[in-house]
Amino acid sequence: MASQGIVGAWFAKADQNSGNVLADTTNGLDETGVYFADGHTNATAEGLTQIQLGNLSGTVTPQFANNKQKRASKGEAYPTAQVTFLDIEFNAQQKLLGMDSDGKGGFTPSSVLKPVYALFKTQTLDKQHDIYYALTNCHVTTGNKTLGTNNQNEVDSNDEMTFNSKSPIKDSMFKGKSYKVYSSIDAKFNFDDMMAEVFPGYKKQTTVTPSTNTDGN
Repeated sequence: MASQGIVGAWFAKADQNSGNVLADTTNGLDETGVYFADGHTNATAEGLTQIQLGNLSGTVTPQFANNKQKRASKGEAYPTAQVTFLDIEFNAQQKLLGMDSDGKGGFTPSSVLKPVYALFKTQTLDKQHDIYYALTNCHVTTGNKTLGTNNQNEVDSNDEMTFNSKSPIKDSMFKGKSYKVYSSIDAKFNFDDMMAEVFPGYKKQTTVTPSTNTDGN
């Protein structure tokens, strides 16, 4: 169905063996394991301006006999998401791209693919319901980077990254498929259940309510 706008996006790095999210700020993107791209340190304008989802369906190959199409085979779908960011926090970007840190502010490309989970949120036209696209076991790439001189106006250079999905690390995830679509239109939809499925091992942050001293001391 038709949708409008980009409401937000969540990302996580995953352990390539267990498939669980890396819940720390050294190897992972966030202490919870899941990074919501919206206004982190040094990226106050953080967010996405465009998401181009491709290859949502596998290629259909017709098969012919007696001068007629008798059968068709359908290949597996491995979607890509070409994402343009208004801004994204620098360290998060390097981790998503699988860059290796030298511990001194420098980053170099890694020869090892480092899996990433991605969840993108949009809305129905009437803004009454949410629609989510989840891609699993992605490797993330970036293309060209064009820098321009400021003149009478500032000349920005936004970042583009492509998320390339593969089969899940956990065989049971998404019934073995590379992506899944969710929507709050379904009466049985539950946001926390979705997060737990898209980001295996993710623990929702709980708010601790301070205790109230009632003994007068």
